[in-house]
Order: sequence, then C-alpha cells, then structure tokens
Amino acid sequence: MLSMLLVFAHLLAASMALGAIVATDLRLLSKLAQDRTRIAPPNEFVARIVVVALIVLYATGAAIVLQGVLERPDYLANPKLQAKLALVVLLTINAFVLHRLTFPRLARGRRVARWHATDWIAIGIPVGVSNFLWMFIAFLGVARAWNGTMPFADVMVIAAICYGVAQCGVFAILAVAASGADPIANPRAAFVRRWLASLGNLGRPIGGEDDQTSLRHETRLRGVRDSAASAAHADPLAGVVPERRAQPLRGRRPVTG
Repeated sequence: MLSMLLVFAHLLAASMALGAIVATDLRLLSKLAQDRTRIAPPNEFVARIVVVALIVLYATGAAIVLQGVLERPDYLANPKLQAKLALVVLLTINAFVLHRLTFPRLARGRRVARWHATDWIAIGIPVGVSNFLWMFIAFLGVARAWNGTMPFADVMVIAAICYGVAQCGVFAILAVAASGADPIANPRAAFVRRWLASLGNLGRPIGGEDDQTSLRHETRLRGVRDSAASAAHADPLAGVVPERRAQPLRGRRPVTG
C-alpha cells in the first residue's frame, strides 16, 4: 500500500511539472503571431508549481529507491535506473542555470530579433535541455521493459539523440521568432509563425485582439505613411505653409506729402 501511494505521488508531481512546462511552451508558440516577439520568463505561479513538483519528486523518488534497496540489495544495479538518476542530477543543475542565468536575461524584454550570440546560448540551450530532460525522464519512469535489459550506454545514446532533436527544435522556433512577421516582405516566415501560433492556441484562429494588436498597429502606421507619401508625390506643394501676405497697418493714416 505504501509503495502504491509513493508511486502515485511521484506520478502526480511529474504530471504537475509537465503540465506547467507544456502550458508555458504553448504560450510561447501563441506569441509567434506578433510582429516583435519577446519571450518572458515563466510567471511566479508556474515557477512555484515546478519547484514544488521537483521537491515532491525528490522526496518520493528517494523513498521509492530506499524501499527498493531494502527489498532487493541489487536494486541500484539496474542500468536504466542509473541513467535516470544521472539525468535527474543534470536536470537539477540545469534548473539552477535557468533561474540564475536564463530567466534574468528573458526579464530584460529584448526582442528575439535583437538577441546576441550569448543570448542564444544562455537561453536556447538551457531551455532545450529542460524540455528534453523532463520528457525523457518521465519516459524512463514508465519504460519498465528496459529494467535490467537496456545497458546504461544505450540509454544515454538514445538520450543524446533525443536531446539533439529537441535542441534543434528549440533553435528552429527561436529562429522563426526572430524572423519578420510581415506577410508581404516575409511570406514564408509569416506563414510558419502563424501556423505555430495556431498550434500554441490549440487550434483557435489567429486574429484576436491580444494576438494581433502589435501587427495591426504596424500595418496601420504603414498605411498612414504610404498615404502621406502618395499625397506628397501627387502634389509636391501639399503641406507647404503659404507665405503671409502683408497686412495693412490699422489705426494709422497713410503719410501724405
């Protein structure tokens, strides 16, 4: 009974953390419809959910391992479990990097198009590592067929391949966010951004006030500038202030000879 409760609490904490992370990723994708994309750090509520879930995972995971060692002395000889523990340590280190380095850079509010090379490294890599580790560790938790059969090196090779795919995906999304959203100047980039934004909105059509405020504002300003340029081209003297005519002096009689 105790082991079942520990496994349930472990699974519940993992579900909480994965749900918060997936919701944050979808929120990022939904912002790609905007012209000047900025990535904000996770809000305090989401950060607390992940921290609480991580603490519960540590506590329940340690209890599960301790119970397994008491029942079977060779419990830790499982290569899959060893790989999972190693990845959990890496996840912990990456969490400190996110909170100390990545999130402060995101809080600056700089547009993705204006990121420097250090921003791409300090933000893109930890985010890719975090998304990969949470998903892969959760997969290892349910991959019971690998217990005692999958060598440690093979698990880590599969993990490295999955990380490479996840990291390429993160960099590709950031590259799309850094591209232009103008459907005339950048039609392909605008199409990809709107498609990804529709995925982030879970299929809701793009075009709401929250998603299109920036883009419509830019379009309106561009239309005003084009209209002013057309008017100036049609009438070069338009907008020129005419000279004042000489007004006769009032209250004074003209001087006569």
